[in-house]
Amino acid sequence: MPITIRPLETRDEARWRELWAGYLDFYKCPDLPAAITDHTWSMLTGSRPDVFGLVAEDDGRVIGIVNCVIHANTWTDKPICYLEDLFVDPAVRGQGAGKALIEGVYARARQEGWGQVYWRTANDNPARKLYDQVAERIPFVVYVKKF
Repeated sequence: MPITIRPLETRDEARWRELWAGYLDFYKCPDLPAAITDHTWSMLTGSRPDVFGLVAEDDGRVIGIVNCVIHANTWTDKPICYLEDLFVDPAVRGQGAGKALIEGVYARARQEGWGQVYWRTANDNPARKLYDQVAERIPFVVYVKKF
């Protein structure tokens, strides 16, 4: 069966949490407070129209997740989408789930008239091979100040 993309649903919670934990391990953040994970889950499955998730399924099993935030932008009159988190089960990587998830976000962007979809990733992320195929890399550096 081909990989299918669908909206994240409350029935996906256990598997989403497994994949989210893998994502946090990948980025060396396994100690993220449980309250933040709970809050993220709540936003993704709540009534906030600016936060959403999609899942990739293969034969009925969730194998990947993507979490996104839609927001205004000062350079366009259209909302834009920050593809914040993307993770595919390591056991099935390289089989198209990551690309399908990104394409799922793109499909929603076209349907809802967003101005762009963008994301950031680590310089050494092996998924950059995929990202270079599906989007343009722009020459910007990210700065962060946490409070």
